[in-house]
Amino acid sequence: MMLFRRPKFQLAFVAGLLVAMLPADAGELGPADPIAGRNHWAFRQLATHRPAADRDWSRSVIDDFVAARRRAANLSPTADANRRDLLRRLHFQLIGLPPTPGEVRAFIEDKRIDALERVVDRLLSSPQFGERWGRHWLDLARYADSNGLDENFLFREAWRYRNWVIDAMNADIPFNRFVLEQLAGDALPFESIAQRDQQRIGSGFLVIGPKVLLGNDPKRQRMEVADEQLDTIGRTFLGLTLGCARCHDHKFEPIPTADYYALAGILTSTRVMEQRYMLGQQRVMEQLVGLGEHGAELDKAYEDYWRKFPKAKEAALRARSVRDFLKKEDATGLKTLLEKHPDALSEGAKDETQPLADRLKAQSELIAQLTAVVAKPPQIPARAMIPADVEEPGDESIRRAGDFNQLGEKVPRGFLQAVSNSGKAELPKGHSGRIELARWLADVDNGAGRLAARVLVNRIWHHLIGRGIVRTVDNFGRTGEAPSHPELLDYLAGELVDSGWSIKAVVRTIVLSRTFAMSSDYDEQAHAIDPENRLLWRGHRRRLDPESLRDAMLAVAGQLDQAQMESSVAYLGDQATAVGANKNRRRTDFACRSVYLPVIRNDLPEVFEAFNFADPHTTTGARARTTSAAQGLFMLNDKSVRDAAKAAATRLLADSSGGDEPAKVDHMFSMILNDCPTDEGRDEMIVFVHDTAKRLAADGTADARLQSWSLACHALLSSSRFQFLE
Repeated sequence: MMLFRRPKFQLAFVAGLLVAMLPADAGELGPADPIAGRNHWAFRQLATHRPAADRDWSRSVIDDFVAARRRAANLSPTADANRRDLLRRLHFQLIGLPPTPGEVRAFIEDKRIDALERVVDRLLSSPQFGERWGRHWLDLARYADSNGLDENFLFREAWRYRNWVIDAMNADIPFNRFVLEQLAGDALPFESIAQRDQQRIGSGFLVIGPKVLLGNDPKRQRMEVADEQLDTIGRTFLGLTLGCARCHDHKFEPIPTADYYALAGILTSTRVMEQRYMLGQQRVMEQLVGLGEHGAELDKAYEDYWRKFPKAKEAALRARSVRDFLKKEDATGLKTLLEKHPDALSEGAKDETQPLADRLKAQSELIAQLTAVVAKPPQIPARAMIPADVEEPGDESIRRAGDFNQLGEKVPRGFLQAVSNSGKAELPKGHSGRIELARWLADVDNGAGRLAARVLVNRIWHHLIGRGIVRTVDNFGRTGEAPSHPELLDYLAGELVDSGWSIKAVVRTIVLSRTFAMSSDYDEQAHAIDPENRLLWRGHRRRLDPESLRDAMLAVAGQLDQAQMESSVAYLGDQATAVGANKNRRRTDFACRSVYLPVIRNDLPEVFEAFNFADPHTTTGARARTTSAAQGLFMLNDKSVRDAAKAAATRLLADSSGGDEPAKVDHMFSMILNDCPTDEGRDEMIVFVHDTAKRLAADGTADARLQSWSLACHALLSSSRFQFLE
């Protein structure tokens, strides 16, 4: 949060106004008292209450909880979604792609009692699941391919962490292990070099955040980095704003300043920056570590080359100057140069009794040697963004008013008291304590595990259902909203822990519920009682996120490459964006899944900007949801949309099984909307295609028929039926 850069009097003024709004559970000892704060609903033991089964409507325990709350409010649920809409919903929510016409047809015709479960299990085992759900996690991890902020240097190796997350989601790594590797993968034991490297790559979570690089005092930067990491850890795993306790006891949460610096000591005992050669000089940059058996040696050789590069280049230039003086027989110039740089003259050229030609030849050999060193840099070795413990891990001092240079009382490293039951943390000497921090975060009995489980299942619910049980998904503190179904939240959290922290198990449980399968049909009476649908009397209608929207267009166009991609920024310079014209700008014309597109801080792809992509500078658990004229204009005018429409029309006309024009219209609707047109809609589309082709042909347009069908496809891509899940 970098609070020392903010006007503290403004923060304090606003905080003072808000303290009066705190609920009763703030306690008489003040809102930051960690012992009284343990009574907050999010920190308590998980409830085990289950409602009576609803035999008329429910398919699962989830449905029993939802039905009980609806009955209490005198609400009735809408009908179930039809099989087409349900399959489309499942595909987009689980893998971020639409079903094919064949998959829709197969599901409609499948009369087996477990047909839905078969589809769900197929999607959960698909490699595309990790790409969809990995992107959700990357929002939280503030993933980007560049540093952003002042100089916006490229994170050339960030893709390794991105792909690690995707692979971890596909492998359904238990969440407690997932946390452990991201906070301390570099410090864990391993049985092979491959395992070591994978664990290390996971710990890139700590390195990948934005950092102020230009003109930053090392001590200030050290605290800035720890603050950003703490803010990310707090929001991501705990749904709490820890950074607010940097300057003073938290005004809203049971987090005293001492707890903040107890955690900060763990992170200031961790190194994520190193000095490397960049843009002609040594700079403090994100730490890179070599991968593979000889990774350390290769990384050292690479950095040594660039560390010596400026002097080697100057030496080659001086050697050329010496040769020029020799050719001109300029003894004065040669003497002046050699007085400062005697090594600029080769041994063979030092003997003045030798013929000039021999001396020049010897000097040219030296120039060739020096030039070869400069001209042949070693290849960039396989490296990853990896943290490490500092040489002497230690406790941190409280900073008065958050000022990095105003040291107060030193605080032993440890965890938040409000969600700890085991007393003082025991951290091993000589280690940062990151392993212990990760284990505490998932410790249900004595640590923050109950809170972390609630936060995680709430996010899963948010992504699948459309709203969180706690709508403030990044804020489980006192200023956040209370859960609409607290017992359901605790039930899901318990299921997560009992499943061995399996994300896929929780996803499967939710999508097989009848609650997930409800249609989004409107009911005036229910809307009057619950206009925000907090009690889930219908499904939430929602817009596709920009990745799913783009991927669906490429899939419809037959152009989507579903292979996993490595770096999509390797062609960029060291600065992803720079002052002035960026002639070598990030590309978005790849046919890959959108999760692999460049995420350059301050220069996102246009489709991301238009459709509410996550802010890569900070943790984002719930993206903004807007419907604006700019989005409509994007769909009507952007080249990528027009190209997708034309490619879809080309596929449509090339399909020999397409039949006559009514059949082609049906195929177009099935391909783009996963649905069938009404009789009236089919007739209108045929008339449109006929009239448009006739008008274009009269105007001399080449391929008038293709153009008319392209416009028809474009119309469907721009429709709400394509862009929204019903």
